[in-house]
Amino acid sequence: MMNKIDYYLDRITMYRLVLYTLLSFIGLATILAYIKVLPFSPLALLASTAFLLVICWAMNVIMERVFNVPANIESSAITALILAIIIDPAQSPTAYALLGWAAIIAVCSKYILAIRKNHLFNPAAIAVVITSLVLGQSASWWVGTASMTPLVLIGGLLIARKIRQVDMVVSFCATIIVSTLAITLVQRQLVFVELSHLLLQSPLFFFACIMLTEPLTAPPTKQLRRLYAVLTGILFIPQIHIGPIYSTPELALVLGNVFSYLVSPKQKVILRIKKKLKLAPNTIDFVFKPSQRLVFLPGQYMEFTLAHSHSDSRGNRRYFTLASSPTEGEVHLGVRFYEQGSSFKQAMASIDGSAKLIGAQVAGDFTLPPQPQQKLVFIAGGIGITPFRSMLKYLLDTQQRRDIILFYINKRTDEIVYKDVLSAAAAKLGVKIFYTLTDITAVPPNWPGLVGRINEETLARAIPDFQERLFYLSGPPDMVRAQERILKNMQVKSGHIKKDFFPGLV
Repeated sequence: MMNKIDYYLDRITMYRLVLYTLLSFIGLATILAYIKVLPFSPLALLASTAFLLVICWAMNVIMERVFNVPANIESSAITALILAIIIDPAQSPTAYALLGWAAIIAVCSKYILAIRKNHLFNPAAIAVVITSLVLGQSASWWVGTASMTPLVLIGGLLIARKIRQVDMVVSFCATIIVSTLAITLVQRQLVFVELSHLLLQSPLFFFACIMLTEPLTAPPTKQLRRLYAVLTGILFIPQIHIGPIYSTPELALVLGNVFSYLVSPKQKVILRIKKKLKLAPNTIDFVFKPSQRLVFLPGQYMEFTLAHSHSDSRGNRRYFTLASSPTEGEVHLGVRFYEQGSSFKQAMASIDGSAKLIGAQVAGDFTLPPQPQQKLVFIAGGIGITPFRSMLKYLLDTQQRRDIILFYINKRTDEIVYKDVLSAAAAKLGVKIFYTLTDITAVPPNWPGLVGRINEETLARAIPDFQERLFYLSGPPDMVRAQERILKNMQVKSGHIKKDFFPGLV
């Protein structure tokens, strides 16, 4: 069942999934309002939502032209829908003015409250905080009701699973539940009543899954994300206050965003194409010159935005693992193209010197272990070789020898890419490489590598000490899941298996 869910999640972009999920919340709320379950009219909700969508879109267009950055309609729509879900629908001209100011502040915060072109705060949260401080009007978080909770929980967990942040959501919720239990017991209140209110009558799940997980304001690594979740969870507790100032969800998130920036300063770079190298019939290595030196660890990924006309439903943003090493002054992106590819991929294939690709939010834990003596196994499928190209190039440039075995899986020999780095790593660092072809009809004569799919017998024979090694898996989602099952059947501990963030074939 989970594999089927992952299959469909792999084929939709994160931002599109968030957008559809928020629209489903609005749809359910409209029905609940119509049958009088929610305390406002369905027309008021729909009118307020439409108003926020228009204001956010208009301000986004203005800010994009002022700051000369690519347009992103999805971003403004998501911000508008979140505001519609956490602020009561407007019932009067004054209420529409409040919605308008919140929308304007939210969009402007992305461009004005920013350092090195990266916004510091969750746009909806900072908008509500400023509106509350200046106008004395705060968010109601009406989404936190028992009738909305089932859909919010399902949609939210799908998003968290898509972006690999279920652990952060769990850490946040666990912190709040444990803290609430402790406070309830100290104050000698009814535990059941407090917990039922927290789980069914508060915006806990919406906040955790939709707002806390925003990639651009969350820390880049798993350990830091957990700390971020715990800190924000403590601040989320309504009993927390400094004098007359009590904590609110939006204030907790804004303060958490400050922590996120302090522990992991964000970086945004403009990339200009330097050259395009055709590595295989359907694979290109894009070499970019960054506007500033990019700071990252080998194996990490970034979010990239490419403005292009006639953008399809998958939008103009993608995640790509960096194929380059931090030791290189250029940025390499290895991209495989498919038939009927997205408009983003089509635009990228024809990118020239006049276009600019914007990279933001370096993130990911798919990195080399700090202990150089740790034995490693890399298993790459197709273009999943990119993080390993980054790691091996880094080890070559820094002259570090590590005990590494690499399995590189492709259908045919003409799909093998980055042969220069792989050959150098084998010759200079002693990396043991098993090239594997899965299309048995296309195996050339005297092929020295492996043939067929990698299975338990293949791994056990090639890696006698597999129980002592860390396994890194990168490639198409189905391949990664298949290899993970094989490793678990071999009794490899889950903690010894690392998977690359791979957003699907879009």
